[in-house]
Amino acid sequence: MKKLLLLLSAVAILLFPQISYALIVSSGLTVEKVVLPGDKIVGVIALRGEESDETVRIYQTDYLFYADGRNEFGKPGSNPRSNASWISYSPNQITLPAGGRAEVTYQITVPNDKDLRGTYWSVIMVEEVPKGTLEVPSAKKGEVAVGIRVVSRYAVQVVTHIGDTGTRALEFADKKLEMKDGKTCLILDVKNTGERWLVPEVYVDLFGQSGQLGRYPGGKLRIFPGCSVRYRVDLGALKPGKYNALVIADCGEDNVFGARYTLEVDNTAKP
Repeated sequence: MKKLLLLLSAVAILLFPQISYALIVSSGLTVEKVVLPGDKIVGVIALRGEESDETVRIYQTDYLFYADGRNEFGKPGSNPRSNASWISYSPNQITLPAGGRAEVTYQITVPNDKDLRGTYWSVIMVEEVPKGTLEVPSAKKGEVAVGIRVVSRYAVQVVTHIGDTGTRALEFADKKLEMKDGKTCLILDVKNTGERWLVPEVYVDLFGQSGQLGRYPGGKLRIFPGCSVRYRVDLGALKPGKYNALVIADCGEDNVFGARYTLEVDNTAKP
């Protein structure tokens, strides 16, 4: 039997890094600009080396995300609301010394198109280039050898809002109750169906037979047009029965969306 040798590359996309890496994007992972058609804006993405010398490559993708956990980093310009073609940057590769600093300069050139409305965005990827070539591991006869190479990369979101234009609209796409450890959690999938990004702060006013039981926070999440997110609202320990829930998504600036649900809690159900 022939040996089967496999090389796997594991890629960690660091949208919200929580631990230390050899490469740090010190200028932050979101560039947000309010622009008008015809505007030109220049800025920099600041990089910092940590433990060792690193070669870093820079490239573009589009970016979409969904409530079920999917993230799509598509070809630049594949999303109708992509601004990837508006963005030029330099360089596309950097050698970053340990403890050193470097900058990627970008320019956003907004098309002089009066039909532009709402939010447009894309991603500039900053990715470590692995040192050398991973050697193929040896394998005994009839066995499989697997090599793993971990590559980390940062996704810097470049977001442009065309003035104050664009419709604001949210859809409460799905809901369900989850029972665990004697507590009830209301899970809400919320989709942005408008033209401008929204950052809704969600809370639930819960009512029982005796009146309002309380207000329960669900957090605050950013949603781009066409994307969706999942909120988890901890309602605590509830007795079996029916409840009325008023769900509020407050996006600020008088942009408030709501939905009413009747919830039936059955604590005898298995988690």
